[in-house]
Amino acid sequence: MRRGARRTRHSGAISRRIKRLSSKPMDRPRPVIAPDLKQRLSARLAASPALSWLNPELCALELDYAEIRLPYREALTNGSGTVHGGVLATLADTAVAFALSTNFDGKMGFATADLTIHFLRRARGDVTARARIVKKGKRVNVGDVEIVDSGGRAVSRVLATFLLTTSSFDYAPEGKE
Repeated sequence: MRRGARRTRHSGAISRRIKRLSSKPMDRPRPVIAPDLKQRLSARLAASPALSWLNPELCALELDYAEIRLPYREALTNGSGTVHGGVLATLADTAVAFALSTNFDGKMGFATADLTIHFLRRARGDVTARARIVKKGKRVNVGDVEIVDSGGRAVSRVLATFLLTTSSFDYAPEGKE
């Protein structure tokens, strides 16, 4: 019986939290990215010693979303004509960072804590990383990336966790993290 009572208390707490969250006003203004943010982040890509050799192009940028294209060239391969897996991981990490930075006017007050990549097929041409933020917390943030080839076929899926280091979302729905 005691175990059942715990479940009842626990489910009651969940119901109360759902009710509390659903009763909060949802008219908070959503952040809007600055019109020049894409240009500033593109300049950052070009100036970064670790990324400039990749020659990536920031194609799209919206709140919680970034799309970065990487043109194929032999220098990025593993010697067999396939884009190196580490290059794909770097591309994904950068795309999530840029998607997350749309909440901070491009400032990078966070660090990668975890990145898991699943390789689905060989990338033998240009690739594009499409990153979106799927969880925003006061401290922990998660991004999902699909990397596709020029034909739109998925070559990898990535899940990345970032920790905020100097900034925080003042509107995060999860509360304390």
